[in-house]
Amino acid sequence: MKNLLYAACCVLGGWFASAHADTVKVGFYNYPPMMIEKGQSGIYQDILDELSKITGHHFQITYFPYPRLARQFDIGEIDLEPGVFPGWVKQQKVPGVFSVPFGKVVDVLVFAPGKHFSVTTPRDLSGKTLGLVRGYAYPDLREMFDNGTVHRADALNEIQLLAMLAGGRMDQILINKAVAQYTIREVPKYSELVLGDVLGAFDVSMRVHPGKKALLPKLDEAIVGMKRSGAIARIYAKYGVSL
Repeated sequence: MKNLLYAACCVLGGWFASAHADTVKVGFYNYPPMMIEKGQSGIYQDILDELSKITGHHFQITYFPYPRLARQFDIGEIDLEPGVFPGWVKQQKVPGVFSVPFGKVVDVLVFAPGKHFSVTTPRDLSGKTLGLVRGYAYPDLREMFDNGTVHRADALNEIQLLAMLAGGRMDQILINKAVAQYTIREVPKYSELVLGDVLGAFDVSMRVHPGKKALLPKLDEAIVGMKRSGAIARIYAKYGVSL
């Protein structure tokens, strides 16, 4: 029944929204499974496609290197960036305004085969070396890195981290759960890697440029409807992701 109601809302929403449709410039960067430049797919692409059906808006997506995307948003060349936690950008020149949350970014431990152990607090990592993406900040771990209780080993990105873990160069890493689940599914040699405990989770939203804040009421209504119907959960599941 929920699916039928959701489908009906999409059709009716599209009819009523067509008269007030807007073209929204969206900034993406290649970050599978969230945004997959090859083939123009991914979780955020699919969510925006559904939002387009409901709101009538046309989401014009352009891929950028991430540092350039941030600059484009600041100067108003980008109207929307998906998947942002407000706290990540509060120091930016233009932090933006935010929709209701539509998903989560979850930080999860991943272990090499035979290396898994339970981690209920960061203190359980004492004496360990933890693989992380260079430049990523983890406030709950900062003191332990600074005093040497936990040793930090950086990689360029999540793909390099997983390769180092599978190659025996690390015992444990901390990584975006969606990236881990998707990559382990897609790369057979990673099938023996073990997902462990969650060390952090952030509600993420559509970050909207203040000049386009009028988009928010329709976006919020559509996102709430998609969450209630299970549409967003189904999109995540399509890419092997469960949060």
